[in-house]
Amino acid sequence: MSSTLLRLGLWTLVLMLALFVVQATWADSPIAELITTAMIQQGLALSVVVVVAGVIVKVFEKGKKAVVKNRCRECGKPIPPGGIYCREHLRSVLELEDRRTHNTRIR
Repeated sequence: MSSTLLRLGLWTLVLMLALFVVQATWADSPIAELITTAMIQQGLALSVVVVVAGVIVKVFEKGKKAVVKNRCRECGKPIPPGGIYCREHLRSVLELEDRRTHNTRIR
């Protein structure tokens, strides 16, 4: 989410700077009348707000990672990062899957 906000803000900033260059370069042409100074100022303000919001969201995401622990889906016990189940429930899930896929008779 934060990277999306940052990219959106930076692309908006680039677009507004390009429009400013077009307006300043061709001040006497009809295209300069379409690009007003107020529009450029509002676009710059919007891009700054979106970039600041992206930075704030990124800070909160990092803080959330430090506070929130990964928990087992079955019992809610804290587990290491990247896991879905605690050790006991993982064994039971693997055993069930093994029984389901290996249902042949032993001779």
